[in-house]
Order: sequence, then C-alpha cells, then structure tokens
Amino acid sequence: MPIIRTGLAWRRTAMSFAAVTLLFARLALTGDAPWPIALACVIAAATACVIALLVVWQRVGALKHGRTSLNGHALLLCAILTVGYAMLGTVLMIL
Repeated sequence: MPIIRTGLAWRRTAMSFAAVTLLFARLALTGDAPWPIALACVIAAATACVIALLVVWQRVGALKHGRTSLNGHALLLCAILTVGYAMLGTVLMIL
C-alpha cells in the first residue's frame, strides 16, 4: 500500500509542476516583461517541467518494479526545480 501512495504522490508532483509551468507561461506572456525575457523564462520553466516529468517517470517506474530504495537525488532535484520556479517568478514580477 505505501508503494501505491508513493507513486500517486510522485504523479501529483508531476501535475503540480505542469500546472505551475502553464500558469508561469501565462504570467510571462500576458505580463509587462519585455518579450525576450518573458520568452527566456517560459523556456526555462518548460525545461524545468520536462526535467521534473522525467524524474517522476523514473521514480514511478522504479516503484512499479519493486525498487523502493530511495536515493536523495530525485527529491533534491525537485527541490532545486521548485526554487528555480520561485526565482523565475521573482524575475517576472520585478520586470
């Protein structure tokens, strides 16, 4: 049962990253930021989302095959991506 809940938690993480990326793109494209900076921020957010989706895909696949040993890399990468989203959002809000 914990493996199923863990897989669902990773899937929710992926959905959260995708939702934040879409909201971030909307903010960048409808805000007052100059378009080159907005475009660069959208590309950075989309790249971060793809990386997060790859991490989630790897973790869920490992759980399906019974590999439940955790390495800290996936969690650390998700934390770094979250901080990156916050910094990109700050850049857009300042501009």
